Amino acid sequence: MTDFRKKFINIANKRASIIPTSLLKRACSQSTILPFYHAISDQDLPHIKNLYKPKKTKDFIKDLDFLLKHFNPIDYQEFKVLSETNKNNKKPSFLLSFDDGLSEFHDVIAPILLQKGIPAICFLNSNFIDNKDLFYRYKASLLINELQKDSKLDLKAKTLFSNTKSTTDNILSIDYQNKDLLDKLAQLINYDFKGFLLKEKPYLTSKQIKVLITKGFSFGGHSIDHPEYQYLEIQEQLKQTKESIESICTNFCLDYKIFSFPFTDYKVSKEFFNQLKQNNIAETTFGSAGQKKDSIANNFQRIPFEMTNLSAKQILNSELLYFLLKMPLGKNVIRRR
Repeated sequence: MTDFRKKFINIANKRASIIPTSLLKRACSQSTILPFYHAISDQDLPHIKNLYKPKKTKDFIKDLDFLLKHFNPIDYQEFKVLSETNKNNKKPSFLLSFDDGLSEFHDVIAPILLQKGIPAICFLNSNFIDNKDLFYRYKASLLINELQKDSKLDLKAKTLFSNTKSTTDNILSIDYQNKDLLDKLAQLINYDFKGFLLKEKPYLTSKQIKVLITKGFSFGGHSIDHPEYQYLEIQEQLKQTKESIESICTNFCLDYKIFSFPFTDYKVSKEFFNQLKQNNIAETTFGSAGQKKDSIANNFQRIPFEMTNLSAKQILNSELLYFLLKMPLGKNVIRRR
């Protein structure tokens, strides 16, 4: 989410929520919205705790009830037909999705969605299925937890960094290219990521995924190990996408190829999408830039619904209002170079 858009939503959400959602929908002429989340939990999740705050179950249910009041839930196949034929449903629709393939999708989210009759897509990082490895940002959160417990460990960790920033800030600033630093830090303070994976099992297992497929949920790729695409060369972008999708389609016998970008699809080039199409790597892809159109016909932008303390109505109405305000400026379409 861009800083400006995030600031706008934080500032405008109270006023935007006063406007009837039905009025904003009509004004924007948007027939389908694509809300997405990561985890839903009533417990502190140590691997997420220092990154963002997942919605609680009761707030998630309120979000769903709001969406059901204004939109018709559709699954991926219905969405694909609508997008290919450019037909609009009589009632605007929503396609719900979840990123990172976390175990909460099986334990918390799926039972609620099944009860309410809402389909969804879950996007998976192929290296993390069956808890084989851990997203580097989740490693950062776990390490921060450990250092906050023991000032001696924090002093020890400071030796890895050559600036005056806090250890927490330094850890959170570690990016994909330097993620090995997190493993060095874990070794330095004697923290065991594999032990966490074995004990807590933060990701979906293959068995759980197969059961969820039989219940009507769709699955797609989310890269191999969750890099930020704007910092990768195009060949690495293609490798991350292709191997992720192929692994998931092969292992779970899927006859469709879908993908959501980890972090964002910001600055991903037209050539990348041309290569996806020419090599039949993905039929549909999803970004996370909010209520926007895309110059790539089969790349669709989703709306993050995980802004702290904001309801679905506050987030969606702010997104639609933002969309309306940009209309005269022609800023509602992402142009690829």
